[in-house]
Amino acid sequence: MRRLGGVGDGLARAWLLVVLVPLLGELRASAAAPQRLAASSLSPLRGTITDVGRTDPNRRHSAVVGLVPRNPEALEAFLADVQDPSSPRYRQFLTQDEFNALYAPTEAAEQAVVAHLEASGLRVTQRFSNRLLVGATGNVGATERAFGVEIHDVLLGGTRHYSALDEPWLPADIAPLVSGVLGLDDLVAMRARPRARAVPLAVIGTNCCHLGPPDVATFYGNRPELDGSGETVVIAGVYAWRESDNTTFNARWGLPPLPAGSGQVCTGQSTASGCQFSTASSLEIALDVEYVHGTAPGARILNYMAASTSLADFPPMYNRIVLDNPGHIVSTSWGGCEINTSSAAQHMADNIFANGNAIGQSWFAASGDDGSRDCRRRLNVDHPANSPHVMGVGGTTPTCSGGLTPSNPACLGYGSERGWSGSGGGLSSVFARPAFQVGCGVPAGTLRLVPDVALEADLAPGNFVFEAGQWWVVGGTSVGAPQWAGFLAQLHGRTGGAGFGNPGARLYSLCRTPAFHDITVGSNGDYSAAAGYDLVTGLGTIDADEFFARTLPTTTTTTLPPVCRLDLDGDGIASVATDVVYLSRGLLGLTPVPPSFRTGGAVIPPDSVIADRISQLGNAIDVDGNGVVSVSTDVVYISRRLLGLTPVPPSFRLSDSSIASDAVIAARVDALCPH
Repeated sequence: MRRLGGVGDGLARAWLLVVLVPLLGELRASAAAPQRLAASSLSPLRGTITDVGRTDPNRRHSAVVGLVPRNPEALEAFLADVQDPSSPRYRQFLTQDEFNALYAPTEAAEQAVVAHLEASGLRVTQRFSNRLLVGATGNVGATERAFGVEIHDVLLGGTRHYSALDEPWLPADIAPLVSGVLGLDDLVAMRARPRARAVPLAVIGTNCCHLGPPDVATFYGNRPELDGSGETVVIAGVYAWRESDNTTFNARWGLPPLPAGSGQVCTGQSTASGCQFSTASSLEIALDVEYVHGTAPGARILNYMAASTSLADFPPMYNRIVLDNPGHIVSTSWGGCEINTSSAAQHMADNIFANGNAIGQSWFAASGDDGSRDCRRRLNVDHPANSPHVMGVGGTTPTCSGGLTPSNPACLGYGSERGWSGSGGGLSSVFARPAFQVGCGVPAGTLRLVPDVALEADLAPGNFVFEAGQWWVVGGTSVGAPQWAGFLAQLHGRTGGAGFGNPGARLYSLCRTPAFHDITVGSNGDYSAAAGYDLVTGLGTIDADEFFARTLPTTTTTTLPPVCRLDLDGDGIASVATDVVYLSRGLLGLTPVPPSFRTGGAVIPPDSVIADRISQLGNAIDVDGNGVVSVSTDVVYISRRLLGLTPVPPSFRLSDSSIASDAVIAARVDALCPH
């Protein structure tokens, strides 16, 4: 036998080290082999960049890591129930603590991510109670170690940026916990693109020929008694408003000051550029606050500001809104085109919106202003309007029924609308179709459709906005998102509770009812408006009076203002000389409004609108209960009751003693039109 221990033994041990050390390294590597994440964390634009060299490893750098929620299928099942008016769980929202216990990433998952970041040399600077995000800062070298990437300086369109050249890698025990990483490139920033032009003060003096809040209220039948009192609307974006601009705007349109408690919240450092007023960049927040306030003047308004327009600064801002939960309705007019934004960034934000829905928040987002080809003339939709947990708001070109002329500058009422050419809309390539997008002309398929609803957006006529001491006329879908938020504030202000969450199921259930103006003409490029749902205007635009009449009774029976269903022309009065004439002609198969009634500048809705309101009355106007709706009997009884007479003429009872009593008929008429 050979004895170990001499020179030969030393050579043997050296040989064993040469063989075993690499083998042990391979075994360790295979036990914790790094892996890529399921979703891309880099902008698709990295395929168009020019590499100009490695970024200085000592340069300061930040990153945001998104964590995967627990039980995502169960969360979606809960959200489907809690937003369904037919479900016993309707509006039975979770507290944030309940959400954390059921659906937030586990504490162990968060701690594993934190430990990895710190071991790589990064300092963790942001942690949240729902554990959906972890923010960290350090330098480029530490970021590269943490995510297994190289970060280079690059050129995109002649402008200098930075980008990792490949997708991030994370240890195998951590990668499944992570939904994505933000901060590995800056090729895409969030943007707001209100279309605007300055107008002289003389134009304001005549209010011609653009829309202010009173004109929009008249056009969409807004109800002044529903002012959003007691509710809070949150605006999610960048840059601060200037108080003097709000004061000037409110004074011009006879609006009260912003309610007590309104204000601005910076979600970054107080000195961050995104938290400052900017003459060049605050037009969007001026538009948002002025038209939320114009729609719901009793609602408190909070402006939550991201630290910058960087894509990485938006999820932390969204998450602050969810966790602070200062109000039930959120509007954002900032976005980015889906096909240029990393799918990880979009899913990261969507997880936050889902949390918001679960605790009762309703989110609205502008759908974009470049039509169906929203991104450098490529077929595309906007994020976050593409999120299934957000209501996307498209745009229309409105025409008033009268006025809006130099001699008569106010809008006199609803005339018509067509789909606006700039209205963002189409099919998402990132998100699946939510359960509420069914029926009512919704095309077959499995992808999320955008938008859900619409509102006036065309720069012709456009909306007056005051910003940086200057009057502007502004257009774009960012006009509609804050106003839809205002409508929900009005609704919630009269119903109370913990919010409506995602209102998708409720809104789609009202498709093809008078709650919406169904827009059937116009195009955004690749898609055309059509009856029912379409990819230009969604379900259509709101008829606020009809919307509230159909929505308020489903949520409360104690605080409803009286709604007169016999007021067919919407002028606030049930008149025998007008409304009963329209009712009679409609029942006789004639056009409801005699042509002579439309002369002299009268503001009367289109025949189709009045005819639809008549059809909605149905058998409710069979006030004598004989099973037949008749002009010669029922309409006569209604007319006499409205005129203060006994409903049934004595001569009628001589020929038919079975007619219901005056008291019964009067009660049935009064139910149609409380007084």
